[in-house]
Amino acid sequence: MAFKDTKHRSHLNIVSELELAGGNVGASASREQMVYSYDTLKGYMPEALEILIDCMRNPLFLQEEVERQLVLAREEVNELQKNPEKFLHEQLNLVGYSGALANPLIAPEDALARINDKIIQKFYHENFTADRVVLAASGVDHEHLLGYADLLLKDWHKGTPMEKPKSTYVGGDSRHRADSDMTHVALAFEVPGGWLQERDATIMTVIQTLMGGGGSFSSGGPGKGMHSRLCKS
Repeated sequence: MAFKDTKHRSHLNIVSELELAGGNVGASASREQMVYSYDTLKGYMPEALEILIDCMRNPLFLQEEVERQLVLAREEVNELQKNPEKFLHEQLNLVGYSGALANPLIAPEDALARINDKIIQKFYHENFTADRVVLAASGVDHEHLLGYADLLLKDWHKGTPMEKPKSTYVGGDSRHRADSDMTHVALAFEVPGGWLQERDATIMTVIQTLMGGGGSFSSGGPGKGMHSRLCKS
């Protein structure tokens, strides 16, 4: 639903402005954050920031658009069942945690059936608030960015304080039979505190890369892009 119709722009207008600026937008979601991004030439920073914040602050969430996205979401769920590697990463959280982090990232069919524009708007107004947003940029002057950001964000309301959801790492085991000639195995380990414990999280990231994970893999498939000598040995 990102970069669709807003109070000030239609989806067509957004696409047209992106093309004029040679911009590239994207949106992604994980269990702990949602990211709206805009890449363009440095000279278009003011226009890029204005479009980015308009799409983030003023979405309409039209029901017809919601219905179109639900069709795509169902296709994504079906594809997940056919992709053992992606399915594994989803299962790691489902069996490894209890609490908030155990909630599925890919919505099951019964949840998709309940979603409509009103539910999305309610979630948006509760969670997209000034005190829960971070604006980050690279390749721009910091003071220049702040000048534009202040004009666009200073009147954004703060949200109602919410209780921080709790998650407990419990470990677990999940096995799934797939129609595939390949066997996929994933192991996950808790780093208590996550990136709040920066030193421990950095060490774990280095270990992951040394063992052939992370950036050591390319999208070419198993056996390609394994640069770690430890992985090769």
